[in-house]
Amino acid sequence: MSIKIFVKAKLADFTTFRLGGACPKLISCETPEELEKVISQLKDETLPFILIGGGSNLVVSDQGLDCCVLRYVTDKPLLKREGNDVTVSGSTSLDALALFTIEQGLEGLQYTSGIPGTVGGAIVGNAGAFGKQVGDFLKSVILLSSKGERAKVGPENLGFSYRNSNLKERDAIVVSATFALKPGNKEKLLGERKDILNVRKEKHPDLSKEPCAGSFFRNIEPTSKAEKRQATGYFLEQAGGKDLKHGGAYIYSKHANIIIKGKDCTSQDVLELSKKMAALAKEKFNLDLVREVRFVGKFAGNVKNPKELIW
Repeated sequence: MSIKIFVKAKLADFTTFRLGGACPKLISCETPEELEKVISQLKDETLPFILIGGGSNLVVSDQGLDCCVLRYVTDKPLLKREGNDVTVSGSTSLDALALFTIEQGLEGLQYTSGIPGTVGGAIVGNAGAFGKQVGDFLKSVILLSSKGERAKVGPENLGFSYRNSNLKERDAIVVSATFALKPGNKEKLLGERKDILNVRKEKHPDLSKEPCAGSFFRNIEPTSKAEKRQATGYFLEQAGGKDLKHGGAYIYSKHANIIIKGKDCTSQDVLELSKKMAALAKEKFNLDLVREVRFVGKFAGNVKNPKELIW
């Protein structure tokens, strides 16, 4: 068993932003079997909890959380190929899934190379890049409710849209998923992966040195003038967004849609800076930005859209 329990866990240690106060107890598990066992125990003890994955898309309150946190992550990818289908645990990193499919000569998920976070989190947020998203290749998922009820559903039941799914509002945890892929040329796919990783390295910060949660707002939806989504970072840069800061939070020098945790930065600083970014886009371009990153816990002047919160 690899179930680990941390009492009064500092949540800053479990998110890529390296921000957030403590929770009474954090339980970390790696496999579907461990996940089901822990949820069963939490149900029996009637303990409220939230679930997190790699913590790559979260800003946790400086005040911490008053509930248990269940963390579903593994360093040992749990993957299986059957024909052109690949089944993977929700706890496996998305990048590990991308590499596995490439090495198996399967095409479809190579564009997810280098995207941080788990497969489960990627499905909940319908993660993507280069005009593609994970929902495009999903065949089925095994879901588990907080009451321990298990269900297998297809992508048509998940309400996928750009960077979104109905899993954000449902009482459902992604235990595992199966992706339907097609045969490809391994060497060609490896070359694509290398190019993608190089692009990400040029545009995105090194999380070990500049903690963040990646792109903060979703890209702009197509309009009658533009047939494809437009990068929010472009509009923010044009509006002078790179000069914005609040407390210890500032904008990444190479990407105006990324907030970096600087010295003495708080979670509240990140929220306030994101408000400044949204206000600037509204003022200069009349754009209503939608946050991709979700806030967890209590914040002063809380966000109004419940879809941006875990509760």
